[in-house]
Amino acid sequence: MRRFTTCIAVVAVMVLGLSCSEADPGGGATQRSTIATSELCRADDLVACARRSSLGELIVESPTPATGDPLVIGMINQENTPAGSYPELSQAVQAAVSFVNEQLGGLAGRPIRVEVCNTGFSAEGSTDCGQKFVEARVPAVLGGIDVFGNAVDVLAANGVPYVGGIPVSMQSVRSDNSFQWSGGTWGAAVAFAHHAVEAHATSVSIVYGDFGSIADAAKVGEAVLKRAGATVQMVPYPVLTTDLTAALSAAVGSDHDAVIVLAADTGCRAGLEGLAALGTRATRYFTGACAAPSITEQVGNAATEGAIFNVEGPIPKGVDDPDRDLYNAVVARYGDGLNPIGAGTVTFRSFMNLYRVLVGLGADPTASGVSTALRSQAGAPSFDGHASTCDRKQFPALPAMCAPQQILARMHNGQLAQIGDWIDVGSIARG
Repeated sequence: MRRFTTCIAVVAVMVLGLSCSEADPGGGATQRSTIATSELCRADDLVACARRSSLGELIVESPTPATGDPLVIGMINQENTPAGSYPELSQAVQAAVSFVNEQLGGLAGRPIRVEVCNTGFSAEGSTDCGQKFVEARVPAVLGGIDVFGNAVDVLAANGVPYVGGIPVSMQSVRSDNSFQWSGGTWGAAVAFAHHAVEAHATSVSIVYGDFGSIADAAKVGEAVLKRAGATVQMVPYPVLTTDLTAALSAAVGSDHDAVIVLAADTGCRAGLEGLAALGTRATRYFTGACAAPSITEQVGNAATEGAIFNVEGPIPKGVDDPDRDLYNAVVARYGDGLNPIGAGTVTFRSFMNLYRVLVGLGADPTASGVSTALRSQAGAPSFDGHASTCDRKQFPALPAMCAPQQILARMHNGQLAQIGDWIDVGSIARG
């Protein structure tokens, strides 16, 4: 079952591999250390580093530790289960909390404490987590990965906002109390479809795991392509399978202009190697999870050359990127061995975006206050991501998305180079 949960969860992650490469001004690519920060951002001077970031206006003059009664925030995640474990998501949040408490004075002097509830990969566990935080009267609950989404329903019934994380359940993208800073699989599918149309593709195949949010995203991408007049072949495969041979053979058998592969984890390697072996000349699109160094180094440059991936943050053209530098520096100091390349960037962003909201509400924020503040966001800064607008109108039928925009990048010689600017996938999906 681990492949099932990984396929659903990781497909939304946009930064695997992004943090370690950048396009240089000359159009080539240079390798960037996974933990390096600029000379202006050091782990021993995080306040100065943070002042340069998108959080700059919130930053104190000098390091200030928090004292007093803690403010408890909830977090729901899946950890320590044979069906898939994602401790890096909560680990990144705890690093951010340590940074805020030790360097920024917490929230109006109060330390913040994040309590993590593990769903144990069960619907009942998800429900229990939601109920736990309702009873604790927390002002907000951070998302990690919750495949079932029952907790979101419980929180919604009690007016508690569910904030960020990796949106993998339909509740996480549709519930009125959910606020997401990722386009998930839907954003990837629309961005790929849009790029294929812009590249004058008239025949496109979509290969996707036949389950839940992935299948729904594939249909959204199909609608974009058909509206533009393209012929679309839908090629579902069993989400538990490790062999994509039949699906890929079907996808390239009709000599399509482009092949979109909505897969992650073992599906990435199977897709990259499979299409390379078939020798297709079609433009190949893969989710950002497939650009992870652990995958691309295994399959080699020949299999990834020219492939296009989605990401949810600009690929820096220089070594100085204030938000990402702050993230790397915080992880270096407080991450307790956390690899800075990975899904933790998503939950780190979520906490920082929530922290910005909490600062505006003072020392005793309420759930209704957090929800109201988030719903009022229009073009608000989002940590290392696209500006946030939570008006419930950013993506058709997925009202929880506040920043679904995507960026595409092409792999060349093992490095990603950004293609164009942000793609407003919500507007494109809307038609």
